Amino acid sequence: MIAIRVLREGVVIREVLFRSTPIRIGRSPESDMVLTEPSVSREHARIERDGSGGLVIAGGAGTNGLYSGPRRVDSEKVVGRLRARLGLAEIEIEEVREDPTQPVSLEDLHGLDQRRTPLTWAKYIAVALLALNLDAVMAAEFWSPWNSQRLVGVIWQSGAMLVAILVVGSLLLGLLKAAGRKVRMADVLRHVAVYSWLQPLAAAISLLAYYVLSDGAGAALRAWLPPLATMVFLAQAAAIRRPPPNRNFRLFWAAAVLLVLLGVEFTGSYGARRMGQPQADHTMQAPLPGFGPGPAVDLDTYAAAVEAAGNRSAEQVR
Repeated sequence: MIAIRVLREGVVIREVLFRSTPIRIGRSPESDMVLTEPSVSREHARIERDGSGGLVIAGGAGTNGLYSGPRRVDSEKVVGRLRARLGLAEIEIEEVREDPTQPVSLEDLHGLDQRRTPLTWAKYIAVALLALNLDAVMAAEFWSPWNSQRLVGVIWQSGAMLVAILVVGSLLLGLLKAAGRKVRMADVLRHVAVYSWLQPLAAAISLLAYYVLSDGAGAALRAWLPPLATMVFLAQAAAIRRPPPNRNFRLFWAAAVLLVLLGVEFTGSYGARRMGQPQADHTMQAPLPGFGPGPAVDLDTYAAAVEAAGNRSAEQVR
């Protein structure tokens, strides 16, 4: 059985099944497959079997020619699923076989275009705001006894994050549409809702790393976990609504983002050194039950060390 589908802007709008060949395609009412597009000739093309039994589409008396992709062809063999253009009409040809029913995967289900309401948007935004606020709540300064405006801070941050989510979502939507993806705002907001949880996850790992790793290893992990979370977020965003397979595509984007982040980090560090900008050499953390205070020193000892360093710098200047 042979399926011929008519497409408009890449979307199937009509499908006709044929049991035998030849199949005449054109604007003539006598054609087996009638196309009403004015740029299609009355006897534009025909589908038939070649000597080996395979399907072939061949151009007929079409004024505007037969195209396979960007190439104008006299004939083209149908291998798997072939898209061809007759004038301005686009068709898809596929030989349908009596194969067993294929199971549907979760990725196939997620790829279906589902109608989503503003309530779905609100759910995605609420999940993203929860993740971003959890990231702020896990910071030590949030629980400082001098921070008496925690609730006001959360409300203010939620408003700022709401604006940021909508702006980032709009930018991603525009870029993906420019790349030819049939993506909707709900797809982008769902991505933001899922991958916003990378930030609190990175904060939790950094918190535990402070207590179980050495100063150098813990500092390196705390410095690179947020950029790695950003890398995963952007690499996954680049693959939204992209037909599989996507593994190599995601790896390419992850590598590209990582190179950009490395460049930004190197440039920032080099500029800070050139300007003599001091580097933070302390972290404020509260004792964690079961882990103790971590690699901590009391404030008096730290202040004495800072004063001694200052005295040494002053002596070197003199």
